[in-house]
Formats: sequence, structure tokens, C-alpha cells
Amino acid sequence: MKNVNVRSKKGLALLLAAAMLIVGACSNGAGTKPANNGPTASPVSSNANQGANSTEGEEEPFPISLIYNFDGVEFPAPNNEIQTYIESVTNTKLTISALPGSAFEEKLPVMIASDDMPDAFPIPRRHQKLPYVINAIQSGVFWEIGPYLDQFPNLSKINPVIYENISYEGKIYGLPRERALARRAIQYRADWLANLNMEEPKTIDEFYNMLVAFKNNDPDGNNKHDTYGLSAKEVGVWFAPYFGAPNQWKVEDGKFIRDVQTEEFLNALKFEKKLYDEGLMNRDFAVVDRAQWSGAVETGQAGVRIDVTGSTIVLDTAAKENLGEEASFSMLSILEGEHGKRINMEGGHNGFFLFPKSSIKTEEHLLRVLKFFDDLAGEEISNLFQWGVEGVNYEVVDGKAVVLEVNSDAPAIEIGAAYAAPLATLMAATNAIPGEQTELQMLEVKLNEENVQYGVADPTMPLISETYLEQGAQLETILTDAHIKFVMGSITEEQWKAEVNTWLERGGAKIIAEYEEAYAKVNQ
Repeated sequence: MKNVNVRSKKGLALLLAAAMLIVGACSNGAGTKPANNGPTASPVSSNANQGANSTEGEEEPFPISLIYNFDGVEFPAPNNEIQTYIESVTNTKLTISALPGSAFEEKLPVMIASDDMPDAFPIPRRHQKLPYVINAIQSGVFWEIGPYLDQFPNLSKINPVIYENISYEGKIYGLPRERALARRAIQYRADWLANLNMEEPKTIDEFYNMLVAFKNNDPDGNNKHDTYGLSAKEVGVWFAPYFGAPNQWKVEDGKFIRDVQTEEFLNALKFEKKLYDEGLMNRDFAVVDRAQWSGAVETGQAGVRIDVTGSTIVLDTAAKENLGEEASFSMLSILEGEHGKRINMEGGHNGFFLFPKSSIKTEEHLLRVLKFFDDLAGEEISNLFQWGVEGVNYEVVDGKAVVLEVNSDAPAIEIGAAYAAPLATLMAATNAIPGEQTELQMLEVKLNEENVQYGVADPTMPLISETYLEQGAQLETILTDAHIKFVMGSITEEQWKAEVNTWLERGGAKIIAEYEEAYAKVNQ
């Protein structure tokens, strides 16, 4: 096995805990070496045979072929101990073709068109509504798996909202790679807040007051006026849900309304403009790149950024490296306004697996492949994906995983990039044993769980608009440009509304009509 240079408890804990978020979110695997993996045979640990219960009655390992994106450096050799353990627990013989992200995405349309497909493969999230996927589903190329899901206890644990988000005309064809549904986070310098004797904000007004204090009250105590509140990148709808705006769209009595058509969205824009006018956010928000956006908070210039819950740990680590151990970040997700507690929900997945009828000929075959994914979500493999190899990466003490000091042979990267990120459907933490966690890790779990009850869904997630597929990017430019101009004071409120009308006239109205038609078809 390839050596992995990870030398601290914190390093491994961050790597494995974040593998599903960071590695799974990658899409471009430049430099990756593709691999075609066949089955192998030696167990990774003394627990290797525990999977026999999940495959009772089978004598020979069941052959399953897979192809997926691998966003690491080099895919592990076919005889590596991680794949051997997975095969042992699931009683399978795996043939894996792993490709760099870009090559994988280029291959998908050709592979589907040729009808030469493996037993299962993932569709990237951003390809969900592309014509080559939709046309294949319409043509009956893939199995509808919805009717079978209640037979699999682990796959049934995936939030029904996520299944709905990847459905097509009310039917479920895909098995999602689950991610948190509502993970937006306001990440802030907790030590600055403490220095100023302030409490974590709970309302929009309190958040505004925190930004003012971070700019004006010398939160780092260096007697210089060299800090500001929010590091912002591009434009977004960060504050829209707090003001009661829809999550992109809302539907009332079958009629669709875009967020930009609402007064609530305009109020959120006005708040953003207020932050800009008062110097509480960076002036270059419309053009700043990701490194500059993140660097401003990592180096102590700004005290707040808005991202996702899972990146706060990485941000906190970077700030400590740059500024010292006293620098610390915390996070919150919801600012309560007059419309109560609200947060926008996302798709809740990083793509989904499809199951071709050309390679899976029978219902019995389909059920066995689905069982493989259900077994992957069981405790044995969930422990592997969440914590690593028992006795190498962690040990169990009083029923909890305790991360061990890591040596150079620890297979953490092979687990995360090669298997956990591309293969796991149910998030590993659901069925893995609990373990030692930092305060930020516990807070991440807490927010991800609590946020869902306040989540605002985008009703267009499972719907198709041909006009949006063809012209959506160009039409969004109209709104994005107007958003920037309004915040920077280049256009008035009336001019903003005129730009929304331009969006409607050039295709927005047609998108609305198509979503209404698709919605009516599903809900008839």
C-alpha cells in the first residue's frame, strides 16, 4: 500500500471526518491515474468475517462491476487491504474502473449512448438534469429502484427529501450519495466576540451589530483600525431566507414565483447593500477569488465568512496556523427574523448511482446490487469509512472510537478518496460507532441535524424546464449583474425591478410555465 504522510491525531481526524465532504465535492481529478480493479482476498483486520451475517446463504462472492470518479492521486492496487475488507464484509467480487473526475464526466454520455455500462455508476450532481441523463431515463435505460428501497434498512434511512430531489416525474431511479441537506454556516471569530464581551448573534440585528463591532472596536486588540466584518465572495442569497424569501422558487396553488420577484428578496438585497455602504464587507466582493476570500478570514483581516458547516474545522485550523492558537472560529446557521427561523436546503447529495438494465438483467440481480450498497452502509464499513482501520487508525474504548497516533503506513487517503467518498450512500456517521470529537465537530453534527426542521426547500429540484437547461446560464447573468449593481449603488430599486422584468421577458416567464406544467404532471 502507498504510504500516507499524516502524522497527528488532528490530521487524521480532520481527513477522515471531512473525506465525505471535501473529497466527495471535488470534480476535477487532474493528475489522477485511472485503475481497473479486480477482486482480491486478504482481510484488513480481525473483523473481516463479520460481514457473513449480511450475506447469509451465499457461498460464492457476488461479482459487481463499478465505474466512478476518483479524485485522489493514484488509485490503490487491486490487492489492497481496504478493498479486500469491503469485499469480505459484503461477500462480493468488485471490478472497479476509477477515472479522474474530468475523464469520468466525459465518458458518461458516450458510455450511456453505447449501452456498454457496468452494474452501477454515479451521475455527478450537476449532470442531474442534463439531456443525456434525462433522455436515457425517459427511454427506460435504468431501473426504477423506488419500489424496492423499503427492503433495505440502511438505504431507507436516507432522508426522503433527498430521494424526492433526485426523482424524475415522481419516480426514483437514483441512489443518492447523501450529504447534509441544510449546511449553510456563518463562520465567525469566536475569540474576537469574546474580546468584545459580545454573545453569539441570534437575530439579523445582532449579526449586524457584530459586524459593526468587528470593524470599529479593535477586536484583535492591536490598537489598529485594520479589521472588518464580512469577507464576501461574488453574490449570493446568503441573507434571503432570514428575510422570508423563497429558496430560489416557491409554489402557491400551482403557480411558481422566483425569489427575485418577491419583496422579501429585495429586503435581503437592501441589507446586503447596507453592509457594503458601511464598509462592513469587502468592496471587491464581486471579483475576489476563493483564495482571497478565504485568506481574509484566515489571516485576521475579516472576522466572518459564509460557507458550509463542514469547512469550519479547516478554517479554524488555518487561522491557528497563521495567527496562533488563540485564534478560534465558531459557527451558526440561522438568524431569526420576522418570518421566524429559516435556512435554505440544498439537494442533499453529491450525485447518485444509476443501475442499467443492460447489465442488470433481472430483478434478483438488481436486489443483490442494492444489497451491496445497503451492506456498505452497515456498521462494519461505516466504521471503516468514518474512522479508518481498527488497530491502525483508531481503537475502541468504552464503546467509542479513539483516534490513534498515525504512522506513515496509515491508509487514510486510500479509504477516503478511493472508497468512502465515491461509494458511500448513507453518510458513514449514521451507523458508525461514536467517537472522540472536537467542539467544532460536535457543533457541525448538531447544526446539520437541527437545521433540517427549519429548512426551506426548492420545489424545482425534481422538475425539468427545457428553457432553463438551454438558456438558464445566460438568464441568470441578468439577475447576477443587477444584484451586483444594486448592492454597489449603480442602480435604483426601480431599475432592479426592471431587470427582473427583463429576465421574465427573455425567458423567465417560459421557465415558470414549464415548471408549472412539470409540477402539475407530478401532482395530478
